[in-house]
Amino acid sequence: MKTFKIAHLYYDLMNLYGESGNILALKKHLKKQNIKVTITNLSINDEIDFNKYDFYYLGSGVDEAYYLALKHLEQYQKEIKEAINNHKFFLATGNSLCLFGDLNILDFKPEKCEFRIVGEQTFTFKNLENTIIGFQNRDYILKFVKEEHLFEVKKGTGYIPKAIVEGIKKNNFYGTFLLGPLLIRNPLFTEYLVKEIMQSNDLEYHIYHDKWEEKAYNEYQKNF
Repeated sequence: MKTFKIAHLYYDLMNLYGESGNILALKKHLKKQNIKVTITNLSINDEIDFNKYDFYYLGSGVDEAYYLALKHLEQYQKEIKEAINNHKFFLATGNSLCLFGDLNILDFKPEKCEFRIVGEQTFTFKNLENTIIGFQNRDYILKFVKEEHLFEVKKGTGYIPKAIVEGIKKNNFYGTFLLGPLLIRNPLFTEYLVKEIMQSNDLEYHIYHDKWEEKAYNEYQKNF
């Protein structure tokens, strides 16, 4: 049995809105594929080895936490770029996505705005028929985005108000302002992510559907 190593970065700082639920959802789906999962919590007092783990997760945080994480990550700029270019898996939700622009790791510029973008969102993802659902509560916009987008806006807000695309996708990096948590509310997107993980490790994916997750997703959709 393969062991899949997840690093939860700034678990104590960047964890608003119960975003650690993304880790739990990923772990559950990987275990259904007979994958042993270890989760390592890392923060500003720890050294981070970006060659050691298979998956890196960052959630959303208040401004003070954001700047603490930003300062700590500055020393790893080169290592993170190499990890993304080497197809390591990353998921950044909420304002943690902006870290990768502020650090010039990915090609976009976050900008703090004087208004907040708050509300339920429905997006589409080119690799799934099902709608992606979630919530945004942010005061950042993204400008000068040269990376591939992750989602297309069905109802809600993209990089900036009136933009028709949202999120960043580069190799196996996935970044979005969507909260929810994303992987709890969107089990089919979680399945897609696990399929990509399995394929990258030359492992066979076994079709798995959780009827309770699907029921919850259908109930969520009624609210949008």
